[in-house]
This record gives sequence, structure tokens and C-alpha cells, in this order.
Amino acid sequence: MPVIEVSDVHNKADFWLSPQVLQALWTSEDAHFWPAARNSWIATLLAMYGEPPPRRVLEVGCGSGNVVRKLTEIGYKVTGVDTDRRLIEKAQERCGSATLVIGDVARLPPALQGPYDVIGFFDVLEHLDRPEDLIRAALQWAKPGTLIIATVPALRSLHSVIDELSGHKRRYELGELARTFVDVGLSGVAEHGIFRSSLALLKLHRMRAPRGTRSEQLTLDEVDQLMIENLRVPPGPINAFMKLACYIERRFGLWVSRDKTGGSLVAIGRWSKP
Repeated sequence: MPVIEVSDVHNKADFWLSPQVLQALWTSEDAHFWPAARNSWIATLLAMYGEPPPRRVLEVGCGSGNVVRKLTEIGYKVTGVDTDRRLIEKAQERCGSATLVIGDVARLPPALQGPYDVIGFFDVLEHLDRPEDLIRAALQWAKPGTLIIATVPALRSLHSVIDELSGHKRRYELGELARTFVDVGLSGVAEHGIFRSSLALLKLHRMRAPRGTRSEQLTLDEVDQLMIENLRVPPGPINAFMKLACYIERRFGLWVSRDKTGGSLVAIGRWSKP
């Protein structure tokens, strides 16, 4: 399916990855335990909250299509939107059956204006000073009862130069994303902590990042080196073990993950206004 372009609004000054880092990102998304586990959590939570395939999903800030690919594979009808042309082109390569849009979610063409059963923001809102503005822009394509779901990195104590280089404005504490959902008018809001099983590994990984270093102090080569190292897929046995740990957490820990913190947080709510 061809890519649809509605606007060109990406600001390189806000967030930009070099071609070398993009290649490392795409390798990581294909092989690292973390993206696969997050995608499985998302699919499980959608089913748990009553939105199984083939529901219509709008993913805002879909990036290179890592989540789009997972959801289309299991039967969802997905429209993905992002402002970065390079990422959308990669998403098209990965999942040509999805509908992919370059531009502002507020300017979707009439045929794509929903209403959608699910609207998702997967590791997107942490990049924004005012995430509520993006959520409200997407809510115009919702209907009463549309499920809104978002994932964000958790725990301010884990914030490092890697977050700065990744364009993160913040990491979220338990309850903060849920309050944002309530503020934009969502009801039945719940929050789940995920990657609890890998929290110790994440803390160890972040301890290896340069301490007291600001992103503006780094050369472009140093930025690329740090980002590529951060995206590196763990050695095979460790990667396989973490995949298993995350599977066990998802399989047996879902019911006790509500109102718990982890390496990431998931907030879920319903749009109840006409």
C-alpha cells in the first residue's frame, strides 16, 4: 500500500538520528528482547481490555513500524502516522499491508479519519513537553469507547545522557501518565508496570552511561558511538534468557502489574465523550 503524505512537520532540531544509528535501531528492533517483549505486552493488554483483532488501530508516532508490524501480523487493521519520512519508509518495507502516513495526525485525510477502536502512543509521549496536545489531536478520530493506550519509559532515577540523546524530555513516575489521561478526558484509566523482570539489568545498563555528561558536550561521533552501544543486541544467551524472563512476566505477572512500577509504564483509558 503506498505511503500517504499529508504534511512535512518533522523538526530535525528536536530529534534526529544519523544513518548509522538508524541501522543500529532497526537491527535492535528485529533482534533485541526488549522490542519483542514490549510488543507482546501491548497485544496482550489490547485483548485483555476487550480490543482483539481485527479492530481498527491508529498508532501515533509509529516510527519504523515495529509495533505496526506486530499488530498487523496478528490481524489488526493498522494506520500508522509519523512525521519522519525515513522511518515511515522503513515501516512500509516491514509491513506493506498497513496504511502509513507521513505528517501530522491532526491532518489525516477524510478516508483515514476513523473512528478507530484503539489509538496508541508507543514510546512517543516522553518526547514531548506537552504530551496532552498530541493526545487531544488524535482524539478527534476516536468514538465513545475508543481505547487509548500508551507506553513510556519509567523512573526518573534512570534518566541519563542516553535519554537526552534519544530525545526524551522525561521518564515517568507511577501515576503521572495516568493523570495525563484523566486530564484529557479519559475514563476508566489504569496503569501497568512492565519490564519489572529486567529492571535490574536496565539499572546496570544505565550505570554504564557517562555520568554527569550532557548531550551538548559530546561530538557527533561520540553521540553515534553512545547510541549504537545502547542499541546493541545482548549476547545470545543473555538475550534468550531475558526473552524468557519477559515471557514469564507477561504470562503470569499481568494481573499483578497494575499500579506497579517497572522499566516502562503502560496507561490505558477510554474516550467517553461524543
